[in-house]
Amino acid sequence: MRRTLPKLMATAMAVFTLHAPAHAEGYDFNHNLAQVDYALENNPTHALRLSMESCMRQRNHAVALNRRGHEERARRALQYCFDSLNLSQTYVPRETAPSRKELSDKAMAEFDVAMTLTPDVRNGLAIYRECAACHEPEGWGRTTGSVPQIAGQHAKVLIKQLADFRAGNREAVLMVPYATVESIGGTQALADVTEYISTLEMSVENGKGAGENLTFGEQLYKDKCMDCHGPSGEGNNDEFAPRIQAQHYKYMLRQFKWLRSGTRGNASDEMTSLALALNQEEIEAVLDYVSRLQPPEEFIAAKDWKNPDFEQK
Repeated sequence: MRRTLPKLMATAMAVFTLHAPAHAEGYDFNHNLAQVDYALENNPTHALRLSMESCMRQRNHAVALNRRGHEERARRALQYCFDSLNLSQTYVPRETAPSRKELSDKAMAEFDVAMTLTPDVRNGLAIYRECAACHEPEGWGRTTGSVPQIAGQHAKVLIKQLADFRAGNREAVLMVPYATVESIGGTQALADVTEYISTLEMSVENGKGAGENLTFGEQLYKDKCMDCHGPSGEGNNDEFAPRIQAQHYKYMLRQFKWLRSGTRGNASDEMTSLALALNQEEIEAVLDYVSRLQPPEEFIAAKDWKNPDFEQK
């Protein structure tokens, strides 16, 4: 005859009897365990069978952790039962996700430190060799819009964006793993790699729009964008306004899409408001115009230029 769920639970719990070490003041693991055991035997909240079975596994795991002295982990494992069975008492406080301001403050704290450091361009090159897998050796990105042109970008803008990625203030599935401390190093790495990137010469063979509404786009740029990004898209290093000259049209389109959906978390209020205020025709027109803005001649790479720091096939 099949044994009932309460009998199975009683058997399993008997195996995992508790010999509790001392706990932090104000928390009684034995008492909380007794509450869970009562719920497993009596199911006062009428939880589903799967929830009961899952709780039993977590209950036994908590006991094992507690035996080994892993008190905090044991508390969290036992809390699973209170959550999944909807028990009335919460003995382990839940952690809340950091606010956008907390993430921004964390990023700015690292930015401030990075700005005090002396960049080592040679180390910056060593780090950038990993970046080049996506951004290309020249830093020109891809005309498909999947990767931006970062060559010639202001150093402060680059540091701020990397700090945002590291702090969780900007999301990008492909970019975040390459910005971590484990991947490129500590704050000195930010100063080093961004200094190297800012010295790269720019391509003006970037992806552009259809070119069908440029007069309208130019007027929109003068009315809506020029105050922050400058008359020719040169940006402003001290104000974190990026250089948008020769930026890929499709990349900028994607950023506006994320601005409008709220997924570009580190955007300024001004940029978010602008993206929401413009309709799709206006967005395409102004970004088409922007994609045709060119940097000063001294920033532009010679025709067929290849980054001499990389072996070229």
